[in-house]
Amino acid sequence: MLCATNLILAPVSKSDYDIAMFTLLKGDCEHCGQVYRYSLLNAEFGDFSYAYCDACGKLATFNCASSFLLSMPRLLTSHQVIDAAWEPYIRSCDCGGSFRRGAAPRCVACAQPLSAEHAAAHIEHNFVSGGRGWRWQGNWSDVYCIDIEDPAHPGELRHVTDPFLDRTARAAAAESPSRGWLSGILRHNR
Repeated sequence: MLCATNLILAPVSKSDYDIAMFTLLKGDCEHCGQVYRYSLLNAEFGDFSYAYCDACGKLATFNCASSFLLSMPRLLTSHQVIDAAWEPYIRSCDCGGSFRRGAAPRCVACAQPLSAEHAAAHIEHNFVSGGRGWRWQGNWSDVYCIDIEDPAHPGELRHVTDPFLDRTARAAAAESPSRGWLSGILRHNR
């Protein structure tokens, strides 16, 4: 199995210093053997919930600080896959599929769902900051999710942020975290 780490560097300022914006790791599809590159994301650290497209496996993330969430059904547990009650509020994926609870990331070559069990081997091998004995959750619904590289645009990840159903919802979701859920509550209590 191929296991390598690649860094995508972006200039931070006009100085000569760069930082890694995200790390692309390598995994392989258990169906066709195609190697894909991905980034492992922690929803707690990123303050988001997520869902995968049921047709192409693209990742959708939902910012937990968005004021639009005040009008959404309350999540039973945040910082992991969305509740099914959110699905009617989410627009379709560009491919025509739907972002759903229970969907899995898919191979970019054969479009088959990736097995969480098969992915555990390369995720655990590639995860260097977890320390010895760190074990991945082994599913596509808890705190960790993967964002797969777009093969048509190397270095870019296949994801969408806050894909709410209508323009009003997307505009509300684009509010800065400084005007997030707490200020929304305070505004409504005046």
